[in-house]
Amino acid sequence: MTLIIKCECGNKITLSVPPKKYLQLRDNLETKKFRYDGGTTKDGKVEEFRISCDKCKNWIDIGVD
Repeated sequence: MTLIIKCECGNKITLSVPPKKYLQLRDNLETKKFRYDGGTTKDGKVEEFRISCDKCKNWIDIGVD
């Protein structure tokens, strides 16, 4: 599986993971000037988390239902 995160400023990361394997998102983001900026939980489950671009400071919140 391949996960691509691209900011409008041109900063981009492509993460390739073999099938049925684990990806440490935070560590991989920081290698390409992106950042995991925390998240919110409810009843012990993640509701949403934020990814920020270190280059231009843009960010998105990703909801997990």
